[in-house]
Amino acid sequence: ASVIKNAKLAVLLLLGIGTVEALEKAKECGATAVRVATHVTEADIAEQHIKAAKEMGLFTVGFLMMAHMADANRVVEEALKMESYGADVVYVTDSGGAMLPMDVKEKISALKSNLKVPIGHHSHNNLGVSIANSLAAIEAGATYIDGSLLGLGAGAGNTPTETLVAVLNRMNIEHNTDLYKMMDASTKALIPV
Repeated sequence: ASVIKNAKLAVLLLLGIGTVEALEKAKECGATAVRVATHVTEADIAEQHIKAAKEMGLFTVGFLMMAHMADANRVVEEALKMESYGADVVYVTDSGGAMLPMDVKEKISALKSNLKVPIGHHSHNNLGVSIANSLAAIEAGATYIDGSLLGLGAGAGNTPTETLVAVLNRMNIEHNTDLYKMMDASTKALIPV
């Protein structure tokens, strides 16, 4: 926490495992943001945690996981709950890696049309379409797009940040990332010598 200058130190709070007390400890350790994660059909269990996070002054993200398991109308219904509890952003989270670009576009567009807060998207690469899904999310109006260096993440991994940045460069889409520094970070820090 003491060396971060241009980012938020975030934690993931999985409801049913994580508690408000654990969140308080994370804040004491320097966390400035939290992703309050529920199954896509269970946003109602996040009310206490989102409200507590906001009271602590944390940037609070509603994280609707396994988004492939609900249609766009249900995703909107659940996202509106998270927004009403005080979430700063609501995410369509493809934690199962089962969505296609058309699915992402439909769900992000639906949230964009119905919520006042910004929308985010988190892809897993189980079907090999995490970059395409991220681009579909951007096209549909998502403000936040997740990635991880070298795509490190659960299952088949996440959207590889350095590849996404290269694609965004090719498409002339504005971002605030240096491709070569990102590539250096991924190869020098993550690949054993």
